[in-house]
Amino acid sequence: MNLSVRHLRAFLTLATARSFTRAAQELHISQPGLSLMMREMESRLECQLFERTTRSVELTEVGRRFLVSAQRVIDELDSVAPSLNQASAEQRRTLHVAATPVFSASVMPHVHKRLRALHPTVSLQLVDVPKPEVETLVRSDAVDCGLGIFAKRLAELGRESLFKFDFAYVESRAEPLLFKHEPPSGRLAWQDLPETPFVELSPTSELQQLINRCKKKAGKPQSPGFIFNNLETLIGMAASGVGPTIVPTFAISASARLSTVTALLDRENLPLDFHLISRKGRAQPAVMEIFREVLLDVINERRV
Repeated sequence: MNLSVRHLRAFLTLATARSFTRAAQELHISQPGLSLMMREMESRLECQLFERTTRSVELTEVGRRFLVSAQRVIDELDSVAPSLNQASAEQRRTLHVAATPVFSASVMPHVHKRLRALHPTVSLQLVDVPKPEVETLVRSDAVDCGLGIFAKRLAELGRESLFKFDFAYVESRAEPLLFKHEPPSGRLAWQDLPETPFVELSPTSELQQLINRCKKKAGKPQSPGFIFNNLETLIGMAASGVGPTIVPTFAISASARLSTVTALLDRENLPLDFHLISRKGRAQPAVMEIFREVLLDVINERRV
């Protein structure tokens, strides 16, 4: 048996109107079309639902019993439809994003604020996790997209370069190595970095590998450093005087409340790309473009 909601509504309308002519008018279909639908219903149910005369249409005993069930189905559908429509609309206006902790802390608060001001109906659900977990969440469809530094192409994932960033040198204001006062305007040359152990990410980190290549090109020896896993830790350690560090410019704001001095490093080496990744073939919410536009506006204003 294969009855549609359209069949059930037509049946209920005809049962109430007791006339094919009036019921067809209410349903905005032709009378022959309504007659065909009722014959299809009776054929699929293998029973007669109506007694037809030249003057009226009456329900049979089976038809009256079926009326109760049909009315209950339509009532339940009508009651749940608004909530389903609302849930569907909310889903279309919600974007789930995974991003690394330092980017979540330094840039995403400004994106949240801008979205609330310009697009109050857009809901941004942010998951702050380490970079490997960003990729995992995107692959599993747990989020719509991920943000981070993905130097290598990823199988089954699309990779879009959002912006390029530079690097910044960070040291303790209380125990400076290079800057007794505020750093001069302009940029710090890589070859002018102090020859001292740095606070660094793991040597396996793509970001740290790029920094090491830049230092090597500038002729700076690789001194054993203090190894940590997160950019926030690097900045905190630098602020406390453990050693200087080098971080992406988008992470500088994480040191705003710490006692640090920062200086942009020169651009002799190409800046690195920051990416948005998503699973290939995944249908993206309509708000993705709004999010991308707001994110890039924030990035451009902050010049990271």
